[in-house]
Amino acid sequence: AAGRGKSKKAAAAAAPAAPRNCKALPANPRDWRVLGIESSCDDTGAAVLNGYGRILGEAIASQSGIHAQWGGVVPKLAQEGHRQAIDATVEEALSRAKVAAADLAAVSVTVGPGLGM
Repeated sequence: AAGRGKSKKAAAAAAPAAPRNCKALPANPRDWRVLGIESSCDDTGAAVLNGYGRILGEAIASQSGIHAQWGGVVPKLAQEGHRQAIDATVEEALSRAKVAAADLAAVSVTVGPGLGM
């Protein structure tokens, strides 16, 4: 009986979405706390900003000492450097901003071009 029932895909699309564990943004952008993470090349950077772009705290982990001996960025070394530095860099930016991770309204990360972790 073609056309009698909905396909599984159509039924799934019609089903109500499961509730997500998301909180609403504060009404005033000044109260937003957004963590930005940049890792597209050799340095690992993190900053916490409010909704107007004011920097509340930032940190950067440089890899210049790692790459200087090679005369340029070595992608595999940069990738490993990001892995080693990301947690401490983010923690330092949060600490300087006096913001707890639970208080963040959003997180923004480098998508490309560049290195993936």
